[in-house]
Amino acid sequence: MALPASAPATHRRPVRTVDAPRPAPTRLSVVPRRRPAVGWFVVLGGLVFALLLGVTVFQTRLAQNQLELDRVERAVDAERERFDELRLQRAELRSPAYLAAAAASIGMIPGSDETMYMSPVSIHHSGRRPIASTAKTISSFARQARATGPCAYGPSASR
Repeated sequence: MALPASAPATHRRPVRTVDAPRPAPTRLSVVPRRRPAVGWFVVLGGLVFALLLGVTVFQTRLAQNQLELDRVERAVDAERERFDELRLQRAELRSPAYLAAAAASIGMIPGSDETMYMSPVSIHHSGRRPIASTAKTISSFARQARATGPCAYGPSASR
């Protein structure tokens, strides 16, 4: 069958003539294939994993330190409360009413006068002295005070 005259002739091969020069053969070489970016993704993923692991460790240490701080604060609060209780107990034990009751319970009686005897300076500032020597000094001072009258610093001096 014959082709219609109006049909294009694109399906034909061009005809080569024998006299046409042939192009010079080009030198071909094998080009390495482009490696996909899988290596970079692995490195980047490892870096992100290490970073997240570091953040997790940091948060864990922070939480542990906060627990320790809370424990210490509770201990400080308990000791402050104990200190307040001991301070109150000390104030009660030093109160004049308690001291009078404790003295009466062991047989002590209140003094009859309000004379105050001052000890000599040598007893307070001489350092350590033998007990017998200190007792002699106090007894001699008491005899002298009885002989001269009440001390100028006592409550009876203001009368």
